[in-house]
Amino acid sequence: MDKYLDTFNKIGINYELVLWDRDGSQNKFPANYRVFDVQNNVDVPKWEKIFGFCRFAWFVYNTIRIRKYEKLIFLTTQIAVMCYPLTHKKFKRKYIFDFRDLSFEQNSLYRKLVKKIIDNSYFTCMSSPEFAKVYGIDSYFMAHNFRYKDLAISASANSFTRRGNGKITLLHIGISRGEQYNNRLAEIFGNDERFEIYIVGRGNDTESFVQIVSGYSNITVKGTYNNEEKECFINKADMLLYYYPCDFNCNRALANKYYDCLIYKKPLVGNINTYSGHRLQEKGLGISINFDSNTCADDIYNYYENLDYNKFINNVTRELDTVLEEDKIYLNKIQEFANQ
Repeated sequence: MDKYLDTFNKIGINYELVLWDRDGSQNKFPANYRVFDVQNNVDVPKWEKIFGFCRFAWFVYNTIRIRKYEKLIFLTTQIAVMCYPLTHKKFKRKYIFDFRDLSFEQNSLYRKLVKKIIDNSYFTCMSSPEFAKVYGIDSYFMAHNFRYKDLAISASANSFTRRGNGKITLLHIGISRGEQYNNRLAEIFGNDERFEIYIVGRGNDTESFVQIVSGYSNITVKGTYNNEEKECFINKADMLLYYYPCDFNCNRALANKYYDCLIYKKPLVGNINTYSGHRLQEKGLGISINFDSNTCADDIYNYYENLDYNKFINNVTRELDTVLEEDKIYLNKIQEFANQ
């Protein structure tokens, strides 16, 4: 969202932001924010969130109708789908469709509807090239998952320091990935004196994971965090766990952790069976493994012990340059949309 708002503020475009304050964490919003302030527990199963989401979708639909906007930007697919009856005629070529995650695309009817939204947009941007393949499209722009305010860190985050205790610190930061993944982490690294594991973030499975790892002295689980804490945790880590389980969305996604590697100069541990795992290994940004392997802890340890950090930094710099070039094109398209 920052990239849109920064662009509009820079060129002096009036805008309103329609959002859902789901956790009630902010008491006051700017005057140009239209806020749906009904709280909703984000940790409950998806089916329990349906009613709240439908109420929010109706709030968005009515806000668009009443406020009579000239143009729209959809930051989630589900809201774009819910608003389709209103927007497909009145806003043809007058909206940006910002596509960040797959959801129900395995359903052919849903996929056809989203394809219509893509075709009628001023432009569509996607956070992974693999998402475009689901729709068989070539005309889209990359929307990379990083914030420019974090890039200042990149200039100084280029020194390689080994922890004094000789252990390798692995960090998973973000939403936890399910009990199967958690159990396997405990099996692989629990009480392995070569590693310290930090799981920072919250999900439906966080409480059960705390119980799972209670017997391991080298695995720490922490819940929610803010951006300042995130920077601190990453700076203390040696490698970042970007090992997502295989599913329809994760197999194709390119998540924030990929960009944490580029900004903070930390090697990644990925899943070789996913697009991100293949990409990070091809670009020389870490190691991708199969968590089902009996040797994956040894593989990670040997990778880190033999890491050529200068070569790694060169790989990071090369990939970051590519990302910034693609993002420049994306930002120019946003400005073009705002001015036309």
